[in-house]
Amino acid sequence: MSADPENEYFSDGITEEIINALTTVKGLKVIARTSSFAFKNKNIDVRTIGDQLGVSTILEGSVRKAKKRVRITAQLISTNDGTHFWSKNFDRELEDIFALQDEISLLIADQIRENFGHFEIPSFSNAIPTQNIKAYDLWLKGSYHLKRKDFDDVKKAMNFFKGAIKIDPNYADAHAFLGEAYIHAASYNMIPSKEGNDLARNTAEKAIELDAENAKAHMMLAYIKLFSDWNWDAALIEYDKAIKYGLSDQNEFITYYYIFIKEDFERAVQVSKRVAETDPLDVHTHWQLGLIYYFARSFEEAIAAFNKALEVDATFAEAIRFRGLALGYLGKYNEALIDINRALGLTSGQGLANLDLLVVKILMGKKEEALAVIKKSKYMDSSDPALLFSLLNMPNEAIYWLDKAYEERSVTMVTLKNYWVWDNLRDNARFKEIYSQMNFPPSIKNKQILEPITIAQTPFISTSLLSKNEIENYLEKLEELMKVDEIYKDPSISLRHLAEKLELSPNKLSWLINEQIGTNFNEYINTFRLIAFKEKALNPNNSHLTLLGLAYESGFNSKTVFNVFFKKMEGMTPRVWVNSQEK
Repeated sequence: MSADPENEYFSDGITEEIINALTTVKGLKVIARTSSFAFKNKNIDVRTIGDQLGVSTILEGSVRKAKKRVRITAQLISTNDGTHFWSKNFDRELEDIFALQDEISLLIADQIRENFGHFEIPSFSNAIPTQNIKAYDLWLKGSYHLKRKDFDDVKKAMNFFKGAIKIDPNYADAHAFLGEAYIHAASYNMIPSKEGNDLARNTAEKAIELDAENAKAHMMLAYIKLFSDWNWDAALIEYDKAIKYGLSDQNEFITYYYIFIKEDFERAVQVSKRVAETDPLDVHTHWQLGLIYYFARSFEEAIAAFNKALEVDATFAEAIRFRGLALGYLGKYNEALIDINRALGLTSGQGLANLDLLVVKILMGKKEEALAVIKKSKYMDSSDPALLFSLLNMPNEAIYWLDKAYEERSVTMVTLKNYWVWDNLRDNARFKEIYSQMNFPPSIKNKQILEPITIAQTPFISTSLLSKNEIENYLEKLEELMKVDEIYKDPSISLRHLAEKLELSPNKLSWLINEQIGTNFNEYINTFRLIAFKEKALNPNNSHLTLLGLAYESGFNSKTVFNVFFKKMEGMTPRVWVNSQEK
């Protein structure tokens, strides 16, 4: 809801940090940034948003930055009826922004747990990435542009990250994100592939030197170990570190590893589907799922995923060109050519759609026409002509270029194991030598996906956090606090405050209330308030007081919460209930 375009990068950055923190809470489904941001600055009913994203709760708010101060508002809203569970304003010095992000994330997680049920909340990081707010501001701008992932934005992102590093050379995140920008720059042919990988490696290693637990840097090294070093074990080691230090295990890197290295197509599809579930309005997640289906030779499913991506962004050239390729392999050549030519139009004739056009013409049998173009073309990546000559079944020419690709350490070399375009070369002696030098690990034998895979939400399994004696002891103390001390009458009581009084961790108290009493924290507390309200409402001595006043005396701190909870429990409004008792 932030209304200042000049500070959009700042509010986006704060929002994303909160999303990232909440994502670490196991058992909590959190929609990713792209799909969340699709509703930014739009006046859309929360019920509509809830339906589109498949969520029960929405966090909305605003960020305002002025000189050295920041004001953040936040409110947690039910998508069922628009009820506000919680709202709060924060006014802080800009220097306190990192602690504030953690504080807001913790408060939100607490509120969701109190209203919906038990899950364990980890300790959110109190680490301060940089002491220099100007460097942080430049990093936020760089991150904002990097997420947009087009040509000009990648250049801007690199400049902002370099600026942040110039101000604070010890800013690990700036080094790590600069590494990612270099990898994107190489993929856009802004710089040669080897140069991009070398620069990314240097910046990632520098980030890890500054912060051994920098997840982004370890993920960048995982990509480099996979696509440039062809060190499969080292790639997984770096990947595992990235997950250990906070990145989600549902990501595109591991799908590439499953497809190209392990040939475990089912697991690759499962991961891609889960990513799409948590980011359903991001064109890239559906494109990525389509890509996985494509490399698994499930072309119909691939086309369906690319179509979904194009529903999100009809001009996304990568989805259009890959849909064209899938159509080509299904023999639907006219449709394939329409897609690929459209992709070429969107990219002003640049990019890999030129290669796709030749692939489809080869599949159509127009080999001489394709060969004439191949021979007069220049290639930045030697694997491109190698692939085309392989499809043309011209092994000598294909091997010539494949040798060059091997020396150049082309990223496409990781596809030798799985990609069918190399099938015409597999009996060639030199191909076998190159393949052997790649030292691929054994495959998972499931090269065919026979039917679409249905992904079920992984249930959160609760284990006992307290012994039998501890359970009895704390339940007894809890009952005393409620019935004797009447602590529920404190309108500001929270699960954490109650846990302090019991000298018990909030995670254990949450488990105790949910698993042993069979309700969530708010319903537990509000049940006592409801009983107190009924007693007061039926007491003639209180006839001069309003029902809302009696509700407040009973501990309720919101008219809406009181009315909604009362109707939920009694099936009628408080006034109707009181009148029914007087008859």
